Amino acid sequence: MTDASSSPDDFDRIVEGLDLDLTGLEDFDASAARVTAERERAEAQAREEWRRAAEAQENPDDQFYREVGPAQLRSRGRVRFAWFVFVGGPALLLVTTMASMPLPTFVAALVVIAIVVAVVYLISQLPDRGPSNPDWPDDGAAL
Repeated sequence: MTDASSSPDDFDRIVEGLDLDLTGLEDFDASAARVTAERERAEAQAREEWRRAAEAQENPDDQFYREVGPAQLRSRGRVRFAWFVFVGGPALLLVTTMASMPLPTFVAALVVIAIVVAVVYLISQLPDRGPSNPDWPDDGAAL
């Protein structure tokens, strides 16, 4: 290896020996700038096309997407009363039996009939889930 002081001299001699034509350097810079501008324009156009395609996919009329609102809670008075009869009727019969308080047969029969009617009413209020429903057998994310 040579010392550090002789190293720049060797480099200068090598460069002096090369016959380089650097007169067209400005043209090279202009063509590089032109290519870069074209590339940026093409990338901007591609980004715009991608954005338009993404907006087209967000179309609310898409047949595979359905807006699902919040669940409708059934708070009607008749449904509440049916649940009260469904739960309270057997509880009444159980409490009177455990307390050894005989109920008249007519009252016990009315309680049993009321329980059966409440069950039938609650079942009739269930939403349709059969073949007549257009989403049957799958109703999506309905909970």
